Amino acid sequence: MKRPVGTKPAREIVITAAESRCAECGEPLKVCQHRERWIERLDGYLHVTRRDKKCALLECPGAVRIFRPPEDLRLALPYRSYGLDVTLAIGERHLRGESLGSVQRDLNARGVLIDQRHTGRVFRDFLALTNVALGDDASRREKLRAQGGIVLMCDGVQFDDSAPVTYLAWDAMSGTPLFSERKSFRSEEDLRPILERVKAMDVPVVAIVSDKEKGLVPAVEAVFPDAPYQFCQTHFLKNCAKPLQEDLSALGASVTRRATRVHKIAKRLHETEPSAESGAPGGESCLATLPEPTAPPAMSDAEFAKDLCQLVRQNARMSGKAPLDPPELKRHERLETLRELVAEDARKKGARRRSSKRSRRRSRPTGTRSGSRAE
Repeated sequence: MKRPVGTKPAREIVITAAESRCAECGEPLKVCQHRERWIERLDGYLHVTRRDKKCALLECPGAVRIFRPPEDLRLALPYRSYGLDVTLAIGERHLRGESLGSVQRDLNARGVLIDQRHTGRVFRDFLALTNVALGDDASRREKLRAQGGIVLMCDGVQFDDSAPVTYLAWDAMSGTPLFSERKSFRSEEDLRPILERVKAMDVPVVAIVSDKEKGLVPAVEAVFPDAPYQFCQTHFLKNCAKPLQEDLSALGASVTRRATRVHKIAKRLHETEPSAESGAPGGESCLATLPEPTAPPAMSDAEFAKDLCQLVRQNARMSGKAPLDPPELKRHERLETLRELVAEDARKKGARRRSSKRSRRRSRPTGTRSGSRAE
């Protein structure tokens, strides 16, 4: 499902593998490759650059392993051009009775470029996601036993409040998805079967991690009463950060207002700049008669302002990850850094102008006044 790239403006996102040191030798990991992909999502068209890492020591036994950023799979499935949000939207709406053609026309109206043939393929991806059964594979179970067992994680995702919840059980150590089931209800009796399928794999469960869902907690305690059970720390941190949401929302609105004002300034600069088609009489451009410059020309104030506007627009869309690195705070800090740079540049220019005025006053002949004629 590949689509032509570069057909419309894309939002730039750079993601890097989180690991910093090699587990074998302890040396810092180096970025070994950059992989690009373009993803069509409901919230916009993305150009994602993935920075993979590996150990730089060739003699290290861990040098063959490449670490990849996990955020990649949260945006889209491997080798797919459409995001997970598009996959969920097509799947849920088609299961509710909407035709694929109707869903495709609605997505096109929202700016998502997709035809009806690809809509059907994305729907098959949705069916595969909601019926995962890799835990039944014998070779997969042998690999999980060889690593010493599994750290079981279980969580659910829901398209909207009226859609069934898709629950996924996976191994956190290897990242292997085990089972997936769609549930219309979230009681203990509904969630216990997916955990019993994991138990039937006959692979040691080292520990279990989940959020504090009312139906999932008693189901885990009933199926795995002796396994260590811990609630997800990410959910705990999000709960701790809830009092900050009002301030973060206000901060995000402030960033949006500043970016909008800068966009208006950039538009005025674009409208006032001379046209590239205007040239010398006779149709020849004046630039053709200029000699080759021996040094890069100094940047004008207008060029500096245009580049600054572009930087503001880019940094106003910086992504972050809540709760420890909220995007609203990250964007605000980037804009404040740009504000400080502009203020520092203005102070330097003011100091140069004052110094130039003093030097001109000192260069006047002794005994003369401004506006008088020396005799």
